[in-house]
Amino acid sequence: MNQKTILIAVVTFAVGLLTGVLVFPDLAPSAIGDAAGPGLSAPASAPELPSEPSPPSPAPMISQVVTEDDDDDNAVDSAASNSGTEPSIDLLSSRVDDISAGWGRMQADLADLRQRIAQLEQRTSNADRTSNVNQNEAVRRAQRPRTQQEQREALLRAGVTKQIADDIVWRRAEVSLERLELRDQATREGWFNTQRYREELRKVNEQRVSIRDEIGVDAYDRYLFETGQNNRVLVESVIPGSAGEISGLLPGDVIETYDALPMFDFRDLRSATSDGERGELVPVTVRRGDQQVELWLQRGPIGIGLDAMSADPSS
Repeated sequence: MNQKTILIAVVTFAVGLLTGVLVFPDLAPSAIGDAAGPGLSAPASAPELPSEPSPPSPAPMISQVVTEDDDDDNAVDSAASNSGTEPSIDLLSSRVDDISAGWGRMQADLADLRQRIAQLEQRTSNADRTSNVNQNEAVRRAQRPRTQQEQREALLRAGVTKQIADDIVWRRAEVSLERLELRDQATREGWFNTQRYREELRKVNEQRVSIRDEIGVDAYDRYLFETGQNNRVLVESVIPGSAGEISGLLPGDVIETYDALPMFDFRDLRSATSDGERGELVPVTVRRGDQQVELWLQRGPIGIGLDAMSADPSS
């Protein structure tokens, strides 16, 4: 903001200087001469000694007075006719043209200055936004549980009882150990990355504990938030003419439910739009600022750009 103020001050000073040069170039010498008085234009003469008074001149005749007055009027008319008004009008017109040209250049400079300031502010805003996104992502990654104890504590913060939290952590640890044992056995016996290995791995993964199914939707929503994971689907853009635009979706809307099912990530929304009969109207709940809005969408492709975000379920 200091750069913007300095640049505007410099341009304003340059415009004032240009206007003074164009309007007052010939006034300064004459003004100085008039202020100094005739005594500065020539050296003062020495005082003269008093002389004898001269005899009074005879009074002029009336005819002579009239003649002299006429001569003065003729002289004034002659001076006016000799000076004329056209040169003054031409000079003023030239000055006006110069001032107009200077004003146009000033406007162009100001427009260029505004554009540069806007570009600078946009780059600063983008840099700040990128920095905030990186900081938020770093915070979320730092919050994600890396050990069984951290996962247990996150479950407790999500509202899960101690007994259920301990059971989930224990069973997930057992599945992880089975995968490690399977990999070691397949590597030693030479059938790693074969069809047999993939089938055995699929059987082990079927025993994997789904935290969402174990603790319920509400607690799972809180668990995702407590562990710094994304739990909301954000509308980043809307394609013109798409079902999303027709239904009234706007960039910035947060999709909370689709056909009464909570939406925690892209996979949830993709699966929901592909289920059921295409074209049927389904209710969609979105968070728009501080308000909750219900829209109706035709099941199928929505035509929106998506992003993920983390939101406090209690807000």
